[in-house]
Amino acid sequence: MKLLLFDIDGTILLTHGIGRRAVEASLSELSGRRIDTSGISFSGKTDPQIIREVLAASGFNGSSLNGLVEEGLEAYTELMRESIRPEATELLGGVKELIEELALRDDVQLSLLTGNLEPLAYLKLKAVGLDHYFPFGAFGSDHEDRYQLPPIAMARAREHTGRAFDGSDVVIIGDTEHDIGCGRGVGAFSVAVCTGRFDRDYLYQHEPDVLLDCLDDPDEFISAVFSN
Repeated sequence: MKLLLFDIDGTILLTHGIGRRAVEASLSELSGRRIDTSGISFSGKTDPQIIREVLAASGFNGSSLNGLVEEGLEAYTELMRESIRPEATELLGGVKELIEELALRDDVQLSLLTGNLEPLAYLKLKAVGLDHYFPFGAFGSDHEDRYQLPPIAMARAREHTGRAFDGSDVVIIGDTEHDIGCGRGVGAFSVAVCTGRFDRDYLYQHEPDVLLDCLDDPDEFISAVFSN
């Protein structure tokens, strides 16, 4: 059985800047100053990491920073709950068909590995009608460091299924170098897709096991994953 750990933003769907605007608005209100996130990449990072980096770049540091991160996450979460709507969320081409086909297989366990806080991850998936396919996962709310998330997802998979997953039976699907890199410590198989901010040439440099332009061909994906 394969444990398939899907990223969300840039892999399953796009929210066209909702998250960045929510970070800026929530942190500006919290701090009482204008927060500008231009020049800070959000791709592949967890929500807590993003909030911490934005606050640090805005001049906050020392003992006050940790408290501001927690407050910032709360404010950001509330604003995102108001902002995530089906009409503002784009399901990427072919993803629904792929997930539906994978869900029918008895040799697949679908799960998530995402930097999103858990409630926001499921709100985004609900907006595109896919939340019910993913019973568990590892999230930015579990750890600020994305590279710590694969073991968390694997432990939850064992709890959910009653079987252990390791090595190439764990497959991480995402659109950034961090999706590729975070699974190396557990020997995971990586599938990189060029549907986010990064093109084929950039992702190729990070040596994913499989590199796909998109997920619109279920047969291509299944062949690549189940031949390893």
